[in-house]
Amino acid sequence: MKRILALAALVLLPAGSALAGGFSFSTSFTPRAFGDLADAFGAAIAFPNLATAAASGVAGFDVLAVAGGPQVDTGATWWRSAVDARTIGGILPSYRAIVRKGLPGGVDVGAQFGRVAGEEFWGGELRYSVWGGGVLAPAAAVRVAYARLTGSAVALDVTEGQVVVSKGFTVVSPYVAAGYARTTAEARFGDPIPIRHRVQRDRWSGIVGVRLAIAPFAHLAAEVRRGTATSVTVGVGVGL
Repeated sequence: MKRILALAALVLLPAGSALAGGFSFSTSFTPRAFGDLADAFGAAIAFPNLATAAASGVAGFDVLAVAGGPQVDTGATWWRSAVDARTIGGILPSYRAIVRKGLPGGVDVGAQFGRVAGEEFWGGELRYSVWGGGVLAPAAAVRVAYARLTGSAVALDVTEGQVVVSKGFTVVSPYVAAGYARTTAEARFGDPIPIRHRVQRDRWSGIVGVRLAIAPFAHLAAEVRRGTATSVTVGVGVGL
């Protein structure tokens, strides 16, 4: 709970110095450490849900300011020897803006743009509402998402598919999701001559989240994801 509150306080603050950083590989950096780095930063840039399974409709839209990220071991080799960044309560924070729009036929599309450890990333998503739910029945949707780190010494992307189930109430809408993600990363390092290394990680993930109506057209969302690490993400925004 303390981590969620700390991240919520940071959502609307300028990222500033917290985002200064980047990657710098030492001559002793290993392919195994690179795999651990890919796991952590893949979790950091993965496109969060922060939404229910119900379709928003052609008039629906959503704009969110979001902060969050995975728990990391700052004593690990990959962190100490390759990453210039800071954690908040043991979490590697990323900051992003998410924009979503409802389309006909129960389809919603979205895009994200953000930064983590001084590096930029972007992503997109497509969600299809299989079942809109009812008074007692929950809503269900399938979702695919993609995220990519850009302009970095590490070429990193995450592709994910999920099933999302939610139940809407007047103010509170809890949701759960289960998915499968593939993280692919490439970078050049090594001694005496740097060579290109590539890793691919496939992981299942589970998500528990909630969306709260805090004012007309305004909402707060928070979720916890368990995959390669435990990630906590919160967002505030406006939408319909």
